Amino acid sequence: MNEVIKLLKSHTSIRKFNQEKITDEQIKHILEAAMQGATAGNMMAYSIIKIRSKETLSKLAKSCDDQPFIEDADLALLFVADSHKWHRLYEQRNIIDDFPDYKGPCISDFMLGVEDAMIAAQNAVIAAESLSIGTCYIGDIIENYEYHKELFNLPKYTMPIALVVMGNYDTKPQIRDRFDKSCIVFDESYPTITEEFINNMFSKEELKDNDFAKRFYKRKMDAPFFKEMIRSIKLYFNEWNA
Repeated sequence: MNEVIKLLKSHTSIRKFNQEKITDEQIKHILEAAMQGATAGNMMAYSIIKIRSKETLSKLAKSCDDQPFIEDADLALLFVADSHKWHRLYEQRNIIDDFPDYKGPCISDFMLGVEDAMIAAQNAVIAAESLSIGTCYIGDIIENYEYHKELFNLPKYTMPIALVVMGNYDTKPQIRDRFDKSCIVFDESYPTITEEFINNMFSKEELKDNDFAKRFYKRKMDAPFFKEMIRSIKLYFNEWNA
């Protein structure tokens, strides 16, 4: 099997790091790989904030739903959807003189920034794992709009999309099962999702827990962190949708 395919299929999140440092040369390769990711119109509508300060990592361990292992990481990369820089260009070049309809970044800019940022983040993860460096995505960075805006001095038209913590590790957790391919990959068009389809898709989970759907909803969608995530996303979204 191709080594890249093998690497991708062996991915699992690492949440326990050792004290071995990531070298500057390794970080250079990770960032260069991130920046070579596909990007709409070569705009690179994202920014990457490199975090090594233990003080900042400690703050993130608390603000991202109290996850202590974040503080133990040697490196974190914050991927930010960023329309601010292009907006400043348009302002300084008086784009509105020729294009009076321009009112600032719009929802399309937002979506392209999100896509660009996530592609860059995944390139960084693949690069890190090819160097035997453990990684873990922290989606909770989307929460706490006001706090994270201030912590990273984020201007209007920017949104933290993904925080990836990285570090060396001693043991790798077992790879978690995914849904069967037939539930995720469709030929040519989206199928009609029948009751039988849903029963088949979630049969393994419901065999272990008959109340799987209710318990999952309560743990995720009904949890305080999820409600805070919704609140913060709406505030970010409104910046592009004014």
